[in-house]
Amino acid sequence: MQNKDNTDAQIPEEQTIESKTSETDNSKQRFLNASDLTFTRSPAGTARLMIKDEVCHLRVVVRRLMPLSNPEQYISLAADEDTEIGVLVNPSELTKDSLKILNEELDKRYFTPTIQKIYQVKEQFGVHEWNVKTERGRVTFMVRGLNQNIKQAPPARLFVSDVRGNRYDIPDYRKLDAKSFHQIKRHL
Repeated sequence: MQNKDNTDAQIPEEQTIESKTSETDNSKQRFLNASDLTFTRSPAGTARLMIKDEVCHLRVVVRRLMPLSNPEQYISLAADEDTEIGVLVNPSELTKDSLKILNEELDKRYFTPTIQKIYQVKEQFGVHEWNVKTERGRVTFMVRGLNQNIKQAPPARLFVSDVRGNRYDIPDYRKLDAKSFHQIKRHL
């Protein structure tokens, strides 16, 4: 984190700082202390968040603020998709039970199967049907608009988003078998 004069500084977790969204914006970014947080499950199975001596949120939405570069830290906790409660800097400091619930929620949100083999990619009317093998088994999914729904990360990583919003990961397409590699090259 950086303070206002752009020098590196550690910010205490419980301190609030001004958001950098706008100089005229009065919103605050709140950093939450793991020792004050308890995650539980409702009877319906949703994640609840209790903040010690403050409030219980009956439903909590979790997001990684740095999902690729630092997925284990800086977790945004929100009351709904648009109302942030605060940021948990170091989730590993949670109790074992709370950490388990948090990780389950993150796994649900960031479910990204890894493609291990591509059997076939065929195109019809601008929609590509992918038939692949992932670590969870064989899957067929549809991708509309390859240019918009396949993102490349250097050196050879691909993220593929299907028409349902699911994401698939190919960590290095150069390491796929020859047939799979050919399918990728043919359609990129």
